[in-house]
Amino acid sequence: MTSYWNSKNQKLAICVLIQLLIAGRCLSSELPVDLSKHNIAIHSSFTGSNVVLFGVQTAPEDEGSNIIAVLSGPTQNVVVRKKRKTIGIWLNRSEAVFQNIPGYYAVASTGPINKLLELEVLLQHQIGVNNVVLSLAGAIEGRDYGPYKKALVRHKVQQGLYFAEPAAVDLVQGGLFRIHFTFPSNVPPGTYRAKVYEVKKGKIISEGGTQLSIRKAGLEARIYQTAQDSPWIYGILAVVLALLSGWLAGAVFRRA
Repeated sequence: MTSYWNSKNQKLAICVLIQLLIAGRCLSSELPVDLSKHNIAIHSSFTGSNVVLFGVQTAPEDEGSNIIAVLSGPTQNVVVRKKRKTIGIWLNRSEAVFQNIPGYYAVASTGPINKLLELEVLLQHQIGVNNVVLSLAGAIEGRDYGPYKKALVRHKVQQGLYFAEPAAVDLVQGGLFRIHFTFPSNVPPGTYRAKVYEVKKGKIISEGGTQLSIRKAGLEARIYQTAQDSPWIYGILAVVLALLSGWLAGAVFRRA
């Protein structure tokens, strides 16, 4: 009798384990994605660039799955100042310091993101420009920072670094999809992360990600690196260069 029950319990345990493994695979399925290129060089004649993000849906097209993609990076600190007119002169009266915010942010989707996922999920994964976490350094309790956040997002959109509306996702046969992202000439150098979510019936059924590196090249890279590593040397060189430029301009005008 004991042998019979042990055998039966073992079979039951194996069945339960198989079901758990299958469920776990479905819940944490990895979405295969990649980029058309993983490195972009910023040189003296750089006018902007673009990249294609592509992948394959894990669920068949007839099952109604959707794709949402987020491309963002690198993190940076930004100061937003509020000016007020005092005696006819505009002066900086207050400021807000935002830390570790994405320097670039873009979203692509096969449909309206607020209809594909609940707001709680959008906030959790920071999907949508209005759902990006904009952390404040030294925030004062009770102070309204809403206008500063709106001004920051508005400025980023004007610079072409944030995109208020999601880009389109091109769906190809066989569950293939591709997304075109563009970068302006003022795109900040650093590491960018692409995150893609496959959504079905209001839930994320699979996700995948990859990275992109944007770096300065040539003389621009040396100048940028010097400014980052040794700002005092960069400052001295900038002053010397300005003095030389002024002296040369004065010499030319005197001869003329």
